[in-house]
Amino acid sequence: MQHLTSWLRSLLPTTSRRRWTLLAILLAGLALRLLLWALPVHQPANDEVEYLSVARDLLAGRGWQFYASYPWLRAPLYPLWLAGSLALCGGDAHLAALPNIALSVVQLWLLWLLGRRVAAHAARAEQAGLWAAGAGALLLTQATFANLWMSETLWSTLWLVTLLLLLRWQARPSWPSSALAGVALGLTILTRSLPLAFAPLIVAWMLWCQRRRAIAPVALLTLACCATIAPWTLRNWRAYGQPILVETGFSYNLWAFSEPGLELSTINATLSAIPNPAERADYAADQGYALLRADPAIVLRKLWPNMVYLWRVKPIEDRFLQPNYYRDVPLGYFVAALVFDDLAYVLLLLAALWGLAHAPRDRRLALLLLWLLYVVGTTALTHGEARYRHFLWPVLLPYAGLAMARAGVATPRWQRATAAAAALIIALAYLPNYPWSWAASQTARGWHRQQGQQALSVHDLERAHREFVAAVSAAPSPDGWIALGSVDELRGDFSAAAEDYAAAINLNTDYPDGPLRYGLLKLRQGDLAAVRDAWNPPYVPDDVMLDWAWQADARPLTTTLDVGGGLDLGLLSGVYPAESEGDTTYRWTSASTTLRLPGGGPALLALRLRDPRPSGAPAANLTLCASACTPISSSGSWRVIWLVLPQQADVRELRLISQPWRPDLLGVAADQRQLGVQLDWLSLMPLAATAR
Repeated sequence: MQHLTSWLRSLLPTTSRRRWTLLAILLAGLALRLLLWALPVHQPANDEVEYLSVARDLLAGRGWQFYASYPWLRAPLYPLWLAGSLALCGGDAHLAALPNIALSVVQLWLLWLLGRRVAAHAARAEQAGLWAAGAGALLLTQATFANLWMSETLWSTLWLVTLLLLLRWQARPSWPSSALAGVALGLTILTRSLPLAFAPLIVAWMLWCQRRRAIAPVALLTLACCATIAPWTLRNWRAYGQPILVETGFSYNLWAFSEPGLELSTINATLSAIPNPAERADYAADQGYALLRADPAIVLRKLWPNMVYLWRVKPIEDRFLQPNYYRDVPLGYFVAALVFDDLAYVLLLLAALWGLAHAPRDRRLALLLLWLLYVVGTTALTHGEARYRHFLWPVLLPYAGLAMARAGVATPRWQRATAAAAALIIALAYLPNYPWSWAASQTARGWHRQQGQQALSVHDLERAHREFVAAVSAAPSPDGWIALGSVDELRGDFSAAAEDYAAAINLNTDYPDGPLRYGLLKLRQGDLAAVRDAWNPPYVPDDVMLDWAWQADARPLTTTLDVGGGLDLGLLSGVYPAESEGDTTYRWTSASTTLRLPGGGPALLALRLRDPRPSGAPAANLTLCASACTPISSSGSWRVIWLVLPQQADVRELRLISQPWRPDLLGVAADQRQLGVQLDWLSLMPLAATAR
């Protein structure tokens, strides 16, 4: 017990003041991540769409079927982690981000440990660790990715654990350290396979550290790592006829980013048509090697562009957490990103280079510097993305912390020159490629929008109009035109408002708020045909329009609703796209469907629905919840259900709950919907009126 207590104490700072400082850093990091999490649920972007699809397949018992028609096979651990998070949170993707956030806070503590260890023989080692953890807590990139359904947070945490175990083994060689390092390395590789080719360099480093005495620990680490990866490899062998070690992304990159002369969409379609991931990988690798044999200079031509891609700042979807990525970023959020993302990134990068120049010349530095060179080198030779900086931060942040803890300490000239040369290379990739005009125009637009909102708050419509016009002039956007349209409506200029909303639609045809606002304007004007046209846009899926209108909560309430008739947006959620049968339009409900109705005195609710579920499907167990839940009956034919609702001053939100079934019971494997009942229309009548 005393040994355990001593070990636990070694994981914390030695003084009470520093322990409180570390706690404050962890709480600040948690607060920032939860602040971002509290924003409206963001639209999945980039790899998030894939990860969510795979995780939901796993939860539904469909296994890894997603990769039967995807350009490559992905490493399995993060989809499993996300599936577990979804299961823990009842399938709610927003709540499923919380385990990732918790993992990100653990990562800050690991940064403290690594920051202390890289400066173990230097003064102020604990301060270096605190600086490293503080940098990780406030770097907005880290907080943002903690809220994304992406693998970077899990990968970084596992890699930090691996490095800490390796450095512990180097300081105090033991079999448990090497075995645990092997397991952690295997788990890291199963999250993203990048360290796979680095494993031999780890072995070489261990042999260099301990020479012959390292043979047994190296064997143990290798065995533990292989044993961790082996189940997935054997599963692939059984499923695909070839032992795919982890994933096939390298084969894809080899072809897609070796000047193939084809659009990526064509390459993706070609590979997706090959159902076996092993054969798909072989085909992609053959195509890539053929390109390199025909023109080996491709490798040289990729070096500098990939360096630029790695170090530059690029406006991309997952930079901000947005419910839709065509939406304007609020000014405060945008400026915070400029400071705590763009500026902090380059300052921490320069500090890390300076920290590397200050670092003690020992075997710890050799391993960590080798990793940095490995990531930069493989990125330059294959494919670069700004997101790949996440593979560098677990090492860069501790050295940035070392630089801040040792500020003012003299450094040998050759070390300063080396750091300056590296900084110059990065600056040449960063500064000329920074989106300066984007940053300026977005800031100007945000400023004018903010001023316009302030003018609206005091009902100064003319000033608000001027500011919104200036915002659109600075950087046209759908939200800018919609804001201008709302002011024109308040000014009574409905023709101008219609033109503003149309401009928003034309600027981004797949942004749902433009059609929604245009339809609301036409609804107020009584032009129902125009409303139906607006709310059925060709480039926005029906389910997206439904969700967006519900979240916007801008639709006037009504006592009668023809479900699926083209005018029901904003009044119901948890339903599927409209269908028709003769003159009847309806929507399938899901396991839980919510209806939004006007409040008032006691009322009589009528619902027309039916439950045509096949034999073998579970019973519907239909329940309607208002102030209390009431079981209601249903059948395979249309029927009207009557219910009395009590008085309610506020908006009534009713939930229709049912036990769902899947169409694959009928052999429709592609239809993975969870269906409840079919809802045709509803009507709400005051009881006083019905009594008369």
